[in-house]
Amino acid sequence: MAHFLYLSAETWTLLVAFITLLVVYAYWPYGVFKRLGIPGPKPVMFFGTMLGYREGFIKFDEECFKKYGRTWGIYDGRLPALCITDPATIKTVLVKECYNLFTNRRNFHLNGPLYDAVSIAEDEQWKRIRGILSPFFTSGRLKEMFVLMKQHSANLISSMKKKVEKDEPLELKEFFGPFSMDTVTSSAFSVDIDSLNNPADPFVSNIKKMLKFDIFSVLFLIASTVLVKILPNL
Repeated sequence: MAHFLYLSAETWTLLVAFITLLVVYAYWPYGVFKRLGIPGPKPVMFFGTMLGYREGFIKFDEECFKKYGRTWGIYDGRLPALCITDPATIKTVLVKECYNLFTNRRNFHLNGPLYDAVSIAEDEQWKRIRGILSPFFTSGRLKEMFVLMKQHSANLISSMKKKVEKDEPLELKEFFGPFSMDTVTSSAFSVDIDSLNNPADPFVSNIKKMLKFDIFSVLFLIASTVLVKILPNL
């Protein structure tokens, strides 16, 4: 500590200037939503609001919805992200203006070989992939999926009735999560894992691990967003 007392005036000036610029750089993007009058959790320097993910994405979103209403702003590190739950606005973003204005999605750059996935690709690349995939989602093909959806809906109702008959409380997430997974895997991959009645299936277990969040997951997420910008320039 004593060494700092003997630093020259020029060194102190540079040190103060560096710290000032660092703080300005860290907090510079955090005024976006305040200027627009959009509420949201208070960001932390460099981390933004990502520390809120410690309890998981769903828990964090639920708390924000209860506190801020249908629209709020968060920061993934220094990147602002607008969260919307209003059905009319969501329809505008995902349907009406999707192809013209909202082609890009939130991207944590963790995709690797999946960089060209339709949920990750951006701008013209997204439009090209969407054009290729569109014929696979015609009304006729979607109707063919209805049989599978109806089957899994029957399983869902049956499983919930068993709980009711035993007079046990229902945790809806435990039912609708597996129901969604069964519907997607059978429709997209022609695989029937029956996760409602077979929660120990390896596919189900690995999906649960992937969706489980703790503080280390958050730190990894933050580090990856920083490193992905630095490494390509090295």
